[in-house]
Amino acid sequence: MDSPEFSMLSSLRGDFKTEDYIQPHYKESYRLAIDQLVRGGRDKYQEFIKEERLGSFLSEDELLFIAANAEQPPLQTETEEINGPPENQSSSGTYWPIHSDVEAPDLDLGWPEVMHELLQTKIDLLFQPPRPNNPTIKEVIRRHIQDARQVIAIVMDVFTDVDIFKEIVDASVRGVPVYVLLDDSHFKDFLTMAENQDNMRVRTAKGHEYLCRSGAKFHGAMEQRFLLVDCHTAIYGSYSFTWSFEKINLSMVQIIKGHLVKSYDEEFRTLYARSTVPAELCPVESLFQLGAHLI
Repeated sequence: MDSPEFSMLSSLRGDFKTEDYIQPHYKESYRLAIDQLVRGGRDKYQEFIKEERLGSFLSEDELLFIAANAEQPPLQTETEEINGPPENQSSSGTYWPIHSDVEAPDLDLGWPEVMHELLQTKIDLLFQPPRPNNPTIKEVIRRHIQDARQVIAIVMDVFTDVDIFKEIVDASVRGVPVYVLLDDSHFKDFLTMAENQDNMRVRTAKGHEYLCRSGAKFHGAMEQRFLLVDCHTAIYGSYSFTWSFEKINLSMVQIIKGHLVKSYDEEFRTLYARSTVPAELCPVESLFQLGAHLI
């Protein structure tokens, strides 16, 4: 257990045997193939994997996503080309945590403190379409939002269900703080039905950032889906807040109460800390201040 590959396990509880350890999966050839895709497009990517005798490890959706979302670095000056990149500039070959000097946002509308450790965990399953004599997932979501008294926190990839949106607006009007955290790439879908609310905070988050050797980068998506009500109940699963998931998609959720809800409480705070306010929801004054700062 003294070897470097086990150092990552040192903070975990329990005893580990050598045969329990699974070597992290990493292939340099995959990283180089993605660099080729970002710099030269699909043809260069296909040429590279053919030369290296690699199978195509990216799905069609992943190829399209990377090609569409990769951000190329700014053009280097002649001095930068001679001296090379700054010492603190990393590529996808290094994996250092990126710390921001921007202060994490507060849950300024309020957040209840719950002693989850004292509670017994209970989990129920719901399916869509529902099993006989069971309510639909949407009915249960709406009922929990209607019953909320302290806080409603939503983490969702796609949110376009106008009925659920009306429920959270009604909740905010009756004084329940509402926090909505959405995947950045799908925020504009939500914006078509959104309206400003004094007792509601809407923010967006992205997935991890991938850095290429060339300096190009792209972000993944925020694919989590859960609803936290009063920090006593979490509804988590594959159900997105859209018409399709109500009417035609197959999905399931867990209705979680008790001690385990603490994990969802902590996860929401973690995601909220890395989130940002979409430019579309920023006050005009803030946009002018930002523009003046950039100038």
